[in-house]
Amino acid sequence: MKRIGLTLLLAAAGFAHAASTSSIQTAERQSISIGDTVDEMQARIKASPLSVKSYSLQREDQKPAFAIDYTYEIENMQYVITVVNNQVSRIQAENLNK
Repeated sequence: MKRIGLTLLLAAAGFAHAASTSSIQTAERQSISIGDTVDEMQARIKASPLSVKSYSLQREDQKPAFAIDYTYEIENMQYVITVVNNQVSRIQAENLNK
């Protein structure tokens, strides 16, 4: 039984999800970084997102904030860029060539 559990754990680890990063490059070699404004991000990326998802975000010892996830595909990479308070706060990257 322990062997089955270990096998499932290793299999789940093989399906790694997106990794966090502090910046990305667009197809036109423009940099988008944590801390950029949403206007700077949109001007540099020059593409429409595949999807946009908004939600309420509860942070410790702070009042709730509004977050927006923009999903883009650039050169076989999928990026989810999270914007909070009009600034890029997180960037998740996933290689689509797995």
